[in-house]
Amino acid sequence: MNNQIRKSRILVGRRLHQVLRQPVIVLMLLAPLASAQVALDPGESSRARHDFETRTGEEALRCEVTPLGPVLNLAFRFQAGYLFHVPQSLYSSSNRGWVVFTAITPEDAPGDTTYLLGRSRLSDVVRVGPDFEIYGDYFLGPGRYSVESTLRDDRNGFCRKEWHVVVKQSHANRGVPVALPPNAVRQFAAISWPDTQHRDSAAPMRLSVLLNATAFSPRHIVIRQSDLEEIAGAFTALLEHLPTTSVRVVVFSLEQQREVFRSDRFAPSDITRLVEAIAALRTTAVDVSVLQNPLGHVAFLAGLIGRELNGPDPADTAVFLGPTSRYENKIPRGMVPSQGQAHTRFFYVRYETPLGIPALRFGSTASGTDQWNGEAVGEDPTLPKGYPISKLASPPSTQGLPDIITAAVSELKGKTLIVQTPADLAKAIQTIERKP
Repeated sequence: MNNQIRKSRILVGRRLHQVLRQPVIVLMLLAPLASAQVALDPGESSRARHDFETRTGEEALRCEVTPLGPVLNLAFRFQAGYLFHVPQSLYSSSNRGWVVFTAITPEDAPGDTTYLLGRSRLSDVVRVGPDFEIYGDYFLGPGRYSVESTLRDDRNGFCRKEWHVVVKQSHANRGVPVALPPNAVRQFAAISWPDTQHRDSAAPMRLSVLLNATAFSPRHIVIRQSDLEEIAGAFTALLEHLPTTSVRVVVFSLEQQREVFRSDRFAPSDITRLVEAIAALRTTAVDVSVLQNPLGHVAFLAGLIGRELNGPDPADTAVFLGPTSRYENKIPRGMVPSQGQAHTRFFYVRYETPLGIPALRFGSTASGTDQWNGEAVGEDPTLPKGYPISKLASPPSTQGLPDIITAAVSELKGKTLIVQTPADLAKAIQTIERKP
């Protein structure tokens, strides 16, 4: 399911008041909302509340609603949501889809309700057994919330559910600097734009981030949507919390032995181009010359490090970021460039799937504390990150595997920092901040 936000708030708001509720639902289903939820402004939310009120004689759908409790992600944001189950037997191929209207009210600020509108087309939803499953999520800051969510289909059938959500840091994640303030509600975005107001008070640094764009699981070659969200989340956390005077970002692919993105003066607004470059790797063919050079990735990695050390403006701190590389080769002696006069500190923030932890249902309770969300082996790459999976399995672990980037960083007298949870990432950021 595509969770990218579409710029359609104005279009939907204008159409909401043009006609009566039955045509409104049809028009909203035709609007380019994709599967995202958008926050409505006061005028739009007033009209939407009116159109989603229950009328006498309306048909209540046979459905079930599963509240999805809060999970702290690698961008240090709590993600929560809902899952509607509706029978496939109620719909034909002509069904245009469903619209979900959600009201979220902080219980400590009862007058401050946020209204979200989400749309799912028939092609967006997942078929599980006899049901369609309609998924939506949002970000919450710490606090207690009342949530009411109403689904309508193109025949004006409706389903409504109310529940409560408690968002608080668990003992394991108590040291994570949560991005949103208490009682805050934000529309979900698969990619979070870095907000540099969260930076810590450590001494500033000239930073290079070398992002390894590869699949998280050694059993996968294609970078999945969930991989992209995880790595972009960790990247966002780094930029938000490391104090910098300048940031260079290089995205590279060892599999293709090339850089796919470079910015010597990276700004938060550049993250869109960065994500597009990573996403393009899904459909990019590997050049035959790469396949004919089995150790080409070693030379490429050495060259990447050389450009960092010998470029015109070397950073004082360079951070490799990404999952464990599938390449286990040791680097031949003398191939990694020497530090010379650069004196750059190197780190490798390396994501590993937690060992022995099964794939958890995303937010299995609506009132629980944050949980770490693993991924099931062989999950459908079209599913959103954290999508509930009925048959759970232990994901493959990369813990302790040899890794060529670890070997290179060791040659450079740097540190490899293993990240499995948001708390691990917060500790890694603190380690990078400490200068000798």
